[in-house]
Amino acid sequence: MTFSPTTRARRVHIDERPRRLTDMKNPVEVLRRKEAELERLQEEVDALRLVGKLLREQTLAGKQEPQTRGKVLQMP
Repeated sequence: MTFSPTTRARRVHIDERPRRLTDMKNPVEVLRRKEAELERLQEEVDALRLVGKLLREQTLAGKQEPQTRGKVLQMP
């Protein structure tokens, strides 16, 4: 096979490096993060249930819903 001066050679990069144990995630750390996320989500669900209960009680007490509503804030 001959190459002319205008022909470009394609570079192919192949990672032949074997995976090391250091490349893997620490399962204990992953579990700790997931548990922390689960706890945060449970707190948000509990807060939403409390708000729902308060709104239901307000409606059942015969109070009118406010005409203006506040801003919706996203939890971090």
